[in-house]
Amino acid sequence: MVILTISALSYSAYSRAREQEREARDSYNETSARVENVKSMNKQIKEQTTRIKQSPEAAAQAAQNQSRMIRRNEVVVSLR
Repeated sequence: MVILTISALSYSAYSRAREQEREARDSYNETSARVENVKSMNKQIKEQTTRIKQSPEAAAQAAQNQSRMIRRNEVVVSLR
């Protein structure tokens, strides 16, 4: 009877450990994917910043987009 109890407790602990390991692996994979996504976004931002610093046209376009200003002779139509 004692051997059966010890075996059941051991199996229960083993099962819990395996489940925790699986959850940790899933969490690691999710975090790694998020890190890769953020690295990609950072690379795009860095490229855009470099382009803006090197090109006056790109800088003007970025400023226009951010301030939502229009150029002379442009027509804006507001749809609701």
